[in-house]
Amino acid sequence: MGAKYSVEKYLDSLPDDVEIIDVSNKNLDYLPDLSRFKKLKELYCHRNKLTSLPDLPKNLKELCCYNNELTSLPVLPENLTKLDCHYNKLTSLPVLPKNLEIIFCDHNDLTSLPDLPKELERLDCEYNKLTSLPVLPEKLKKMICFNNKLTSLPVLPENLIWSFFSENPIREIICYGNLGMMNKQIIIWNNFRYLYYCLKYKERIWKIRERIIKKRYHPSYLDDLKEDDDLDEKLGEW
Repeated sequence: MGAKYSVEKYLDSLPDDVEIIDVSNKNLDYLPDLSRFKKLKELYCHRNKLTSLPDLPKNLKELCCYNNELTSLPVLPENLTKLDCHYNKLTSLPVLPKNLEIIFCDHNDLTSLPDLPKELERLDCEYNKLTSLPVLPEKLKKMICFNNKLTSLPVLPENLIWSFFSENPIREIICYGNLGMMNKQIIIWNNFRYLYYCLKYKERIWKIRERIIKKRYHPSYLDDLKEDDDLDEKLGEW
């Protein structure tokens, strides 16, 4: 039987200016501090047993941490362009860096996604528990979101080459077709949902508004008028 892999020994052997660290498939259950690697651009720690990650170097551009047991991610560096965190136990994602171009976050327990960066070109979020998606960036080209709980879709960007959203409730309503036809169906469905909920909660909303209106516009509002007050101005405020 070979000696147990020592991640500390491996990291200690690396120079401070190393740009790539690969500790994938090493049966690791933790990852030591990486703060001295200030020029690190790529970190590969997939196929381990990690439950958390240390703080990430700020110049990191690519993070591959898939096939672990992560329940959360640390703050993501602002220079990150690729995030691959699929097959974990994530229930949410942190704020996504503005330069991020690729996200693989499928096969997790996500119930929602944060705002998507404008530079994003690919989004894989299948096999989660998503009920909706945020606004899709115009540069998005590929999107895979099947096997979720989506009941609606945002308008699809014109640059989208292909998307897959089967095995979702919305698939029974929005049929695959050309982008223009799909967007027309999405807009009609979203307008219908908006109207439905407006009507459904109309009475409840009106009761709330009625209380506010009665309080805001009650004549007692004018009881504290002083002799030198401008009545037109008061009525304008009222």
